[in-house]
Amino acid sequence: MVSIAAQPYPFDFDPAHAALLIIDMQRDFLEPGGFGAALGNDPCVLRRLIAPISRLRAAARAAGMMVIHTREGHRPDLSDLPPAKRVRGRPTRAIGDPGPMGRLLVRGEAGHAIVPELAPAHDEPVIDKPGKGAFHATDLEAILHHRGIRQLVICGVTTEVCVQTTLREANDRGYECVVVSDGTGSYFPHFHQAALAMITAQGGIFGWVADEAAVLAALAKNEGGPAVNLPPAWDELRAVFYRYEAALVAGDFAALAAFFWASPHVVRYGLAEHQYGGDEIALYLEAQREIREKTDGVWMARDLAGTVVTTFGRDAGTASTLFRRNDSGRTGRQMQTWIRMAGRWRIVAAHVSFLDFEYPA
Repeated sequence: MVSIAAQPYPFDFDPAHAALLIIDMQRDFLEPGGFGAALGNDPCVLRRLIAPISRLRAAARAAGMMVIHTREGHRPDLSDLPPAKRVRGRPTRAIGDPGPMGRLLVRGEAGHAIVPELAPAHDEPVIDKPGKGAFHATDLEAILHHRGIRQLVICGVTTEVCVQTTLREANDRGYECVVVSDGTGSYFPHFHQAALAMITAQGGIFGWVADEAAVLAALAKNEGGPAVNLPPAWDELRAVFYRYEAALVAGDFAALAAFFWASPHVVRYGLAEHQYGGDEIALYLEAQREIREKTDGVWMARDLAGTVVTTFGRDAGTASTLFRRNDSGRTGRQMQTWIRMAGRWRIVAAHVSFLDFEYPA
């Protein structure tokens, strides 16, 4: 538990049971030709939020927090669009009408997508909502419940509409919420300020407000560190480790090479050799492939023991194991450091060596 400097008073923050909720950072609201522009707004004023939200997201992931995105939009047949919503304001271009990025605010169209700078990672849920609030007609509450989430850090657009509607829905459901003042925004600055003032009025009637720096500072001093062995990350890394093991035993060196980070910074210490950088590792594995092609039978059958996979947050982990070679009976140990990059786990450091003693059965 750490404290976030917030208004109306400090927020007691538990990152292990909190989620970062990013509201509607869609092209339709942040780019010319989208729905926001069709309503007569300047979408460029909201693009300043991309940088702070990106920093918040990176810090949240490093702390092991869940990250959730929302998108407002409707089915292509508009069957979930109330007629009153479509005609409200007498727009010249309404929801569902064609625009430069496809039909406005319709799921599956280019404008409905989240801006590329904040594109969700594969393990970050995306909530498609037909209304202003993220809880209405969605499975957001079920997701939060199953993950044990009790607190929300909210950012996105717009402060007085979808952000505040979601905040009020969350408040009524018993969630503690802090809204990031410079991680939210409006086409109208005075609406943004008024919405923030409403949140903190009367001792925080709807929640807390803090700036990006305060949230980042709290995450940086989180004494608990990143969450260990979060189920999705741990399950993924364990499965990847055993795919690596299967490729090793089969002598599939092309598959093995793909597990390593293609960077000059990756290091591998082998049984009788070492490599610095992805190019050296690739050359080593190519040489091993040529040897394998001249070898009959199983390449490197071995039994594992004491295997431990540990993840830290959602994007880092280690895999350690003892092994016994079936051909020679020799025992050894292996350790790998893995980092998730662009949605895929990669080995950034590895060590394998033989032991001069038998490991316990």
